[in-house]
Amino acid sequence: MEKQEENFKIDIEEEKTDKEDMYSCRRRISRVMITLIIGLLATCYYIFVVELCIFTVPSQELKATFLVIFHILFLLCMWSYLRVVITPPAVPPETFRLSESDKQLYLSEERPEVQEQILSRAAKNLPLYYNVDSKTPIKYCRKCQFIKPDRCHHCTVCDICILKLDHHCVFLNNCVGFSNYKFFLLFLLYVPLLLIFTSAVSLYCSILFWTDQLPNMDSKGSAIALFCMSTLSCIIFCYRYIYDHYSLVLTNETLLEFNEGLHCEYNPYDLGYRKNWRQVFGNKKRYWFIPIFSSLGDGSSFPLGDATKDIEKNGAIDCQTPK
Repeated sequence: MEKQEENFKIDIEEEKTDKEDMYSCRRRISRVMITLIIGLLATCYYIFVVELCIFTVPSQELKATFLVIFHILFLLCMWSYLRVVITPPAVPPETFRLSESDKQLYLSEERPEVQEQILSRAAKNLPLYYNVDSKTPIKYCRKCQFIKPDRCHHCTVCDICILKLDHHCVFLNNCVGFSNYKFFLLFLLYVPLLLIFTSAVSLYCSILFWTDQLPNMDSKGSAIALFCMSTLSCIIFCYRYIYDHYSLVLTNETLLEFNEGLHCEYNPYDLGYRKNWRQVFGNKKRYWFIPIFSSLGDGSSFPLGDATKDIEKNGAIDCQTPK
């Protein structure tokens, strides 16, 4: 019997080690992906600015126009991307941590119904959907030792609980959650706009070559290659990401909640298209399309769909970038 227990413990430890190795490998792959993305953007920047605008476009007015528009879109794209990458995920506030006595009581108790009672007592004054609908279970993370706020999930790669977790992105080496969700959406918006503009200008230059309005230059191949690459990337990007994520914003649902079917029958956080949009982008329209944090609320509690008051009066407020 003792041997079986020892073997069982060894199996658990080996499984834990394998998982840690896998997550460590994912993080290394993510760092490589970030380097590749930045390298790809730098290459496209060189081809567009140097090969096309400076050496190919004949009109000085068009050169200036193309360069100004391209640099605005490129700056917004890079700004959004870097904000997503470097913004740390928001974690639950200390008010959601069990007291030392409750934690010891919870860990020492084996009966699920008693554990539920301990959590229920500790969560009584917390802003949880459980206190509105008692059928909703209270979730406790043993690793982070937090009562999980609504829409909070533990990321196995980052190994922390994250407020309003959307997903862990290998291209960002970071989790997309409450603190950087707006930046992620803006990145998804500015990438296709940049690709569309790049594709249009490279097509214009390619037509000039094909109609013999320009001499046969080395940049001819670059123009055609950039057109094909940007057009294909734009089609894939729009089809795969834009529709999916922006439709989820309008229904106030995260990708994780959608994939797990958590709100198939009823989504308590759906406030209607306009208020759902403002939950992410804020009340001040001048900040909507700038990579500055303007989301409503604190990420640990959310207004409910059956609320009769406006978002601003229902506990969701403008706040600065979460700490």
